[in-house]
Amino acid sequence: MSSGDFLKRVTDSAKEFAENFADKAEDTFDVLSDKAEDAFEKAKVKGSELRDRAQVAIADRETPHLNRVMDLYGMMAQGKMMDAFEKYYDDDVVMQENAEEPTRGKAANRERLKHWMDIVEQNHGAGVVSMTSNEAEGVTMVESWVDITIKGGARNRMEEVAVQRWKGGKVIHERFYYDKQDA
Repeated sequence: MSSGDFLKRVTDSAKEFAENFADKAEDTFDVLSDKAEDAFEKAKVKGSELRDRAQVAIADRETPHLNRVMDLYGMMAQGKMMDAFEKYYDDDVVMQENAEEPTRGKAANRERLKHWMDIVEQNHGAGVVSMTSNEAEGVTMVESWVDITIKGGARNRMEEVAVQRWKGGKVIHERFYYDKQDA
């Protein structure tokens, strides 16, 4: 083999090697680029989730009592009245209807709530008109209404304002102000 043939074979082999190397490098770059784009998209989603969670945490620090009472009434709207009571009322809660004698303790108020639920024959609707809170004092107020028929009685529409005093994430005192009217 002449030195010219040898040189041509080495040159051709080097070109082929360089072309193969360039193709493989390009393929690798494409794969890495795709993976980088996927990772970037995942990071954007995770970043959005973290931002949303941080905003909720900040809002909860600013209005924890209002957020709790909104959850409380949301649970009641879903028919989870007893679950809401167990979650949000203190063992020593005092509850009072208008100017009546207050009922003291969670056990006594649980029985009072069960009795209320037992005497309702039909619930025709209910809703919250407004909510507010005095976060510094731990007080929330909810204006609401309910349209019910009492077993063996008349249909009533009741509008009320409930004032809750909170301590340690639980209602420690609740008073209801209302005037019931026949519907």
